[in-house]
Amino acid sequence: MRRLHLVEVEDLAWWPPLFRDGVTDYLVTAVRVARTYDGLAPRLAAAVRRAGRMHITDLCSGAGGPWAELLPALRAAGVEVSVCLTDRYPNTAALARVAAAVPGVRFEAEPVSATDVPRRLAGFRTLFTAFHHFRPAEARAILAAAVREGHGIVIAESTCRSPAALVLMLLAPLAVWLLTPAVRPFRWSRLFWTYVVPVIPAAVMFDGLASCLRTYTPDEMLALARDAGGADYHWEAGLEYPAWSLLPVLYLIGTPPVPAVAPARTGEGRCPAAAT
Repeated sequence: MRRLHLVEVEDLAWWPPLFRDGVTDYLVTAVRVARTYDGLAPRLAAAVRRAGRMHITDLCSGAGGPWAELLPALRAAGVEVSVCLTDRYPNTAALARVAAAVPGVRFEAEPVSATDVPRRLAGFRTLFTAFHHFRPAEARAILAAAVREGHGIVIAESTCRSPAALVLMLLAPLAVWLLTPAVRPFRWSRLFWTYVVPVIPAAVMFDGLASCLRTYTPDEMLALARDAGGADYHWEAGLEYPAWSLLPVLYLIGTPPVPAVAPARTGEGRCPAAAT
């Protein structure tokens, strides 16, 4: 199936924050309930060790991504890291809840584009459920920036380009209706735009279908990585099958040839203290 870079409403600057946050709040709840990325924790822990970095800058974090479960899993694997959550359209209320609930997590309140990460946000980079948003030139630039600055990077996608994935996405409104009572914090507006006027379920389904058609295969991600100039990096790509999902998690992992030895400049790799 050929990759199609269709429009997702989440990417549109005019899309109301009420709806964008409603979708990201649902998605982080779905990831938490399904524990979508738990199986990737050992690979991420090993990559962080190889890269020699003890700080992670998470790009395109949405409402907090998988970190409420993934960071404790990394610590259980013996990897002590801190995490900074960033997003182009930061859902600051949701990011603040994750930061308050999980020690070691902070967030950047100002917009951060994955294609233009400030140098002060140094450290290992991660992107969960987001790489498909970028066209090949942008995706290659994200990888090239990590290589150029000597950072490790992990990309993981919970969508895939297959007929089965498209069929499952047609059922997304049902999942939204079932999971919305578990989304926190409770908001009457969320109930209205989910059950009375189902804008949020429709947006989740529409963006889910577009996401599947935009998702890169592991081989395509490897090709982008090699084109990005990371010939001396250790790259691996493949599929991880979550216990409670019918779809695989696709991943790309890149680590520098040797651990970075240059100390970070003051303030690098940390979110502002005011954003905790």
